[in-house]
Amino acid sequence: MLTLRPVATRDLDDLALLAGLLDSMNLPRDSDFLAARIALSERSFAGLLDDPKEAVYQFVLYDHDAERCVGTSLILAQNGRPGVPYYWLEVSTEERRSAELGARFVHQKLQLRSTEDGPSEIGGLILDPAYRGHAERCGKALSIVRFAYIGAHRECFEREVIAEMLSPFEAPGKNLLWDAFGAKFTGVPYREADHLSARSKQFIADLFPRDPVYATLFPDEVQKVIGQANETAKAAVRILERVGFHPLNQVDPFDGGPYFGASRDAITSVRERRELVLPGVPIHRDAPPDATVALLSTEAGGHFRATVVPLGDDAAPIVSEDCRAALGVDAGDRVTVTPLP
Repeated sequence: MLTLRPVATRDLDDLALLAGLLDSMNLPRDSDFLAARIALSERSFAGLLDDPKEAVYQFVLYDHDAERCVGTSLILAQNGRPGVPYYWLEVSTEERRSAELGARFVHQKLQLRSTEDGPSEIGGLILDPAYRGHAERCGKALSIVRFAYIGAHRECFEREVIAEMLSPFEAPGKNLLWDAFGAKFTGVPYREADHLSARSKQFIADLFPRDPVYATLFPDEVQKVIGQANETAKAAVRILERVGFHPLNQVDPFDGGPYFGASRDAITSVRERRELVLPGVPIHRDAPPDATVALLSTEAGGHFRATVVPLGDDAAPIVSEDCRAALGVDAGDRVTVTPLP
């Protein structure tokens, strides 16, 4: 049985193992950072923060049989607040012509932008490779659980939601755009800059050029990766596009990975969630192998948890006794059904 729930202090070792699979800015392989992240997430879910815009909601996918967390994903309530700006590189083009030479060029330009009133951000999706292709759609569940929570607590999140995708990497800790651009202005290797940015991005504002930079000046292999998602991120991109996300003219200042965005209330998984009351009798029949599945979530008792369940021919969730036990729900409790794309 697999369930999704907020991360807890007891999950630190599991979270560290998952972070090691990606070692990203949102979830670096740093035990002190992860311990602080868990504490912040617990306070965020409990509504104990003085400023709710600082909230970070970290979810884990827990395998009850293996007794460990096998995946994680997160929501940043707001990326870009007073004193903690959100930075991106705006991607634009400029056309230049010469009648004398009979030449025409379209140049791609990158310009650093920032805001202290940014969007909500989803990210940090990591799944143990052994669970890819699992019958319970683990990757989709980790992605969609964030929208199920946003839909239930819209007041906690911004009207726009973004997601950053990692760009292709030449080797662990090496990135073509950073080596050609960021490193030239900061003197810092990519991995060090990425880890530093998890705590502070002030060095970007201090050292990056303020004027547009022409990507035409970069080698061809660098230009080709700007705004491209790496192979491992493409499945996540497809899920997001199915629920309403679209590419933005923005890339990450560190690795050139593309940003996707959507209006919070237009996201399919936010808009089409249904609230139901759990019926009195558990369903004992088996679902057909080709049954449509959905995310079933609840906050009965004050704690969020979710799992993937099949839907019957009438589109009602098939909630077994085992599922009820895993979620800690009973007859009369309110549950929410969120479609999986």
